Amino acid sequence: MPCTTILAGPKATEDGALYISRNEDCSPDDAKRLVYHPAVKNTEGSVFRSFRNDFTWPLPPESLAYLSVSDSATDGASEGEAGFNEAGVGITATETIFASAASLAIDPYLPKTGVIEDSLEDSVPPFIHSAREGVLLLGKQVETAGAGEGCGVAFVDSKEIWWFETCSGHRWAAVRLPDDACYVTANHARLQEFDPEDTENCLGSPDLISFAEEHGLWKAGARPFNVRKAYVDENTVRDTYYNFARNRVLLEKYCPSLRLKPEEDLTFPVFVKPESKLTFASIASGLRNRYEGTDSDPYQTDNPHTAWRPISVFRCSQSHILQLKPWLPLAVGAVTWVSWGMPSLGVFVPVFQGAKWFPKAYGIGTHDADSISAGWAFRKAQTLAMTDYRAFEPIVRRVWDAWEREAEERVNRIQIRYTALVEKSVEEADRFLQLESDRILEDALTRARALENELMTLLTRKISAKFPFNGA
Repeated sequence: MPCTTILAGPKATEDGALYISRNEDCSPDDAKRLVYHPAVKNTEGSVFRSFRNDFTWPLPPESLAYLSVSDSATDGASEGEAGFNEAGVGITATETIFASAASLAIDPYLPKTGVIEDSLEDSVPPFIHSAREGVLLLGKQVETAGAGEGCGVAFVDSKEIWWFETCSGHRWAAVRLPDDACYVTANHARLQEFDPEDTENCLGSPDLISFAEEHGLWKAGARPFNVRKAYVDENTVRDTYYNFARNRVLLEKYCPSLRLKPEEDLTFPVFVKPESKLTFASIASGLRNRYEGTDSDPYQTDNPHTAWRPISVFRCSQSHILQLKPWLPLAVGAVTWVSWGMPSLGVFVPVFQGAKWFPKAYGIGTHDADSISAGWAFRKAQTLAMTDYRAFEPIVRRVWDAWEREAEERVNRIQIRYTALVEKSVEEADRFLQLESDRILEDALTRARALENELMTLLTRKISAKFPFNGA
């Protein structure tokens, strides 16, 4: 799916946390659901089955519990997009990327049977206890069943972040994010230099290089091997408009001294050390970027045909920021912040790894608007705001920016209290966490509905002023 990803290592962030994040730009009418999948013992021969194609994968004897932010159509069975499992491994899947026509002519995607976005979160996290294990398992799936489409996937655990890319139907590469670096990508495979001997930082299919050499995708013996040049690059005008401009604006946001041109994306640094350490807020603002302050802001200029495709788009189904503080108990140190709908008009709501259930509104919703689901509660306010972005966006941001700041403070207080409680009683700590989780989620929902009413009132008065037809 058209998406934007931001990753940040622990030495690149102000709070020392590890972050993986992404916008899922798919469908504006998909009310995403929070789903807690409990640990289960599987019967012999149990398999995962994709909802969208014929991909299957054998399940382990025991599946780990995990959270997913899932598509409404699958009823939680597949198409999870992000979340942590009970071992503290987080995933965001996937960034849609593209291999070159030359590489796919030799090793094509297998859309009917290969692993696709629909499968990833629900066929990998139940197995894994580390980010590296996630990379290796997904790599095995690609080598065995093939990739049904181009996928970029991030894994995080308490020690490291890995970025995984499919390179063709059965080839893949993954690189460990340097601890002091951040990484951004917008629908483009950006991995370049790859050293198969450096297995601490590089993992890939065994024949990644030899296959490229044998089929003329890479000059035999040329080193260092460049994944992007071998398997990816076919830069087009559309790339410059749709993908590269988003890479540029984020790299310059986090490294202002860089001076980049979208059409020169191949020369952009892959991993960068940010000039100011990243924060939760700066990552959120990156996911909300719309080229604000320039003529390319389509919403302030009321021009859907601006020069570059913005990062924040109305058809975004949800956005998420996975935040992992490894020095805290896992239940509260791993938080999946979820923003339903368009990020620049949305709010990131914290979902704790230790929460085992959620208010009913967060587990329901379809592609048709309703009055009860969380997904539609957040989306309705955004739809109203889009009728006059310049007038209503400041109102929305005033409400949600204040709520988000308070949510960060509440999360910090919960983390401190839980850490103290868990030393005395795990049961008491877990009860406290579940209660506080419910309160935060309910509070966000209440505020979303109040915001919808506020915008509806203002829009009603605006329309009345435009068409007054007053009598005597």
